[in-house]
Amino acid sequence: MDIITTGGTDEQQHALLLLVRKCIDSEARFQLYEVDGINVLSNLVKADGNYLVQLYALECLNWASFSDGMLSQQELETLRACIRIATPQELASLLDVLQYGAEQQKEDGLVLCTSIATPTNRDALRDVGMVPPLLQMLRNGTAGQKLWTVCALGALAFDNEENCAVIIHGEGLPPLVALVRTGNDVQKACAARVLGNIVGSCSEESRATAVEEEAISPLISLLLTGTDLTKQWAAYALGTLAYNNAVNRETIAGEGAISPLLALIQARTKVHKGYTALALGSLACDNDRNCAAIAKGRPISVLVALLRSGIEMDKQWAAFALQMISANNEAYCLAIVREGAVPPLVALVRAGTDTQKQFAMITLGRLVANNADTRVLVAQDGGIPPLVALVTAGTDDQKQWAAYALGKLAVNNEATCVEIAREGGISPLVALVTAGTDDQKQWAAYALGKLALNNDAIRVEIAHDGGISPLLALVTDGTGEQKQWAAYALGNIADNKATCVEIAHDGCISPLVALVRTGTDEQKQWAAYALGKFAVNNDAISVEIAREGGISPLVALVRAGTDRQKQWAVYALGKLAVSNEANRTEIARDGGISPLVSLMRAGTDTQKQWATFALRQLAANKEVNHVMTKEYGDVERLLDGSKKSSNLRRIFSSWRR
Repeated sequence: MDIITTGGTDEQQHALLLLVRKCIDSEARFQLYEVDGINVLSNLVKADGNYLVQLYALECLNWASFSDGMLSQQELETLRACIRIATPQELASLLDVLQYGAEQQKEDGLVLCTSIATPTNRDALRDVGMVPPLLQMLRNGTAGQKLWTVCALGALAFDNEENCAVIIHGEGLPPLVALVRTGNDVQKACAARVLGNIVGSCSEESRATAVEEEAISPLISLLLTGTDLTKQWAAYALGTLAYNNAVNRETIAGEGAISPLLALIQARTKVHKGYTALALGSLACDNDRNCAAIAKGRPISVLVALLRSGIEMDKQWAAFALQMISANNEAYCLAIVREGAVPPLVALVRAGTDTQKQFAMITLGRLVANNADTRVLVAQDGGIPPLVALVTAGTDDQKQWAAYALGKLAVNNEATCVEIAREGGISPLVALVTAGTDDQKQWAAYALGKLALNNDAIRVEIAHDGGISPLLALVTDGTGEQKQWAAYALGNIADNKATCVEIAHDGCISPLVALVRTGTDEQKQWAAYALGKFAVNNDAISVEIAREGGISPLVALVRAGTDRQKQWAVYALGKLAVSNEANRTEIARDGGISPLVSLMRAGTDTQKQWATFALRQLAANKEVNHVMTKEYGDVERLLDGSKKSSNLRRIFSSWRR
């Protein structure tokens, strides 16, 4: 460091080359930090002096950031921007050294190749033909050459799918797996890291190839018997292998990876635990058995601690792991909340990296989905303003997941709905429904539906901000889930006389009737719900529903639908029959009386209530009353026998949540 600080350019270059070599060793890196090395190296990068001095200094800082979190990714990117792009002549000279230099020259060239493989140079390095000589040295080089070849390939492969494909097609994975199996400790660690880079940056082809080369078993062996560093990178590689790959999750868990991963994340070592969290989260994804095995090891408190005080990478993958563990399991959600996860998750939504924000939003949405107390806690911890900010001006992914989280927060929580509206959340949600991506439209429609459920002012605001037309467009031409949630939203917005008329005038009845007739189960359910809401507030709309052929498919749902479909179909038929003789007659003519009586006698409590209500409306028509009397005897006695129910409004409210 003294030479780096005070020496001439040539001396600095040589000293920095040696320092890059030292940075492979964690103990050497910690010594570097103790002598203010981060600041010294950062100043060299910023100085805009000698190109090689800048490159070597940046590579040392890259190790400090990637391995130890001593710099944030944003800080590292800022420093990278200080260094120019390599010239074609410089790349050609490096290639010449790797192909024809003496052994030590080749090794030094590999260190330079590792250092020069920044994001702005990776494509050019591939195009100039750098990968073939690297693969040759990976197979046949000296021990030192193999080590630095691995590092160079890792740098080239990171976040570059084309480079990964070239490495795979050049048969680069077999020698990497061989190093994981039989190399020295440093080679094993670096090879595992490169496997993780390749698998994490490339297509499913890379995962399949790695599995074919039997990479999983030696990686798990490293988890069991390796050094702290090899365990860290083995966890990283296993995490990327399991990420979005159900078969690999089963294989990795089946070969016994979960237990050593749990031990690693709870161990007191200097190695950061983010990659272990990545592996646990990847194994837990959409796999109840793995998730249960992981939760049994009680990693949640450690993951929450990483959220609070880990480095950036730790926080990111801890949020990811909690996201996966919290999926579809309320007990795990409660455990996560109990460990104090909400405040640090909200903090990530407010001020984390883009990826941290995304994982934190999804996790918060899952934590609040089925728990009213957690919704209150998120709001109290200030979660709503940053979510509204992201749904307004975030990236596409952030907008999608902010809409998702806001929708989950709005479920059955009037105070939260009011705060979301007060913070300006309605207009950006309408904007997403209007012109967002498919996923944004789906979750924005969902959120608007939840916000409009019990709040008349919000219904009016959605209509005022132009939300009706795009929701209607989704009912007509959206994806399956867009249609479902748009129908739900329109039904809730229609629970206001003025907005109900506006929606009907925009032509929503026909597409809703079409959904009741031929939609998915969920579409039929919420379209029936919406038609019932429209029928409540306007007799002319009731006439239009009948004219569009809505009664027959509603009767069909009462007869043979799911419980939810029956509930909302019988509700809609009852509302259609209020004060409308023609609709009463048509319901009876379409065979509606018998299934309504069956529901009144043997349905759920809620179905019984609305079936009784519908039959009472039908009985107000003399001809229908006569038919009912002929079939079932005294109508009043038939209907009075169903009065054991609880309050209609309370039951209705519980069913539409």
